[in-house]
Amino acid sequence: MLRIGLFGTLVCLAAVGCADTTENMGPDLAFVDGQGQLEVAGVPYPGHADIGKIVGTAVPNWPFIGFANSENASLPGLQQIALSDFYNPHGYEYAACLKSGATDCVAKFPDAVFPALSHYGAGQPKPRALSVGKSAVWCGPCNAEAKLVLPGKAKAYLPKGGQFIVGLVDGPTPGESATYSDLAKWTAKYEVAYPLVTDPNGFLSELLPPSLPSNAIVRTSDMRIVFVIAGAPNDADGDVCKQYPKEESCHYWSEFEKVLASGN
Repeated sequence: MLRIGLFGTLVCLAAVGCADTTENMGPDLAFVDGQGQLEVAGVPYPGHADIGKIVGTAVPNWPFIGFANSENASLPGLQQIALSDFYNPHGYEYAACLKSGATDCVAKFPDAVFPALSHYGAGQPKPRALSVGKSAVWCGPCNAEAKLVLPGKAKAYLPKGGQFIVGLVDGPTPGESATYSDLAKWTAKYEVAYPLVTDPNGFLSELLPPSLPSNAIVRTSDMRIVFVIAGAPNDADGDVCKQYPKEESCHYWSEFEKVLASGN
């Protein structure tokens, strides 16, 4: 369950609006002038010439603010979260090293684990596959995904090298950006053991289909977009996929597992 502090300072975000002092769930963050997100500078990220927003290109290094893991009581308040946090160029080599039984894998591949003071656990392996989702408080299917789909998949895939990040693009009213208070209420309602962020700049709407929810798979060895679907992912052996086996949503988790297993 989320543990956060209440702050009396009024915080305003571009495209998010101002939260009442009784609802403000964030610290007094220093924002870049004219922007709703903190600047990300000096972080490693692949230097592709084809960074873009379509399958096969590397997703831009977007920065967000939110909760890195609301189930972790040692992480009160808000954290800065960037896609570069998950960039893992040697993740497959590190996984193979561990599988071989070698004891010097971290020394060989130091960038395959999270650094000291990381929100995600210092020394913990970085993910090889990243599921990026777009959701909204008012959206019924989004709530169903948060309740019925993501908790189980997070438990299954986080230990295997998978990671999830979900952005709440709207709050309770369509077209009105989610606030920090909305994030807090969402994490109190659902089991969210993965990053949950606001998206006042509309980054995720540039990447994902207009449908809510929608999801994309990113291979973290090069941050390339591998697979994109409109809607929530379905289990291949579920009723929906038995009736409509060719639906792209029915292949989401098999594609995710392919990325986990191999960078090819």
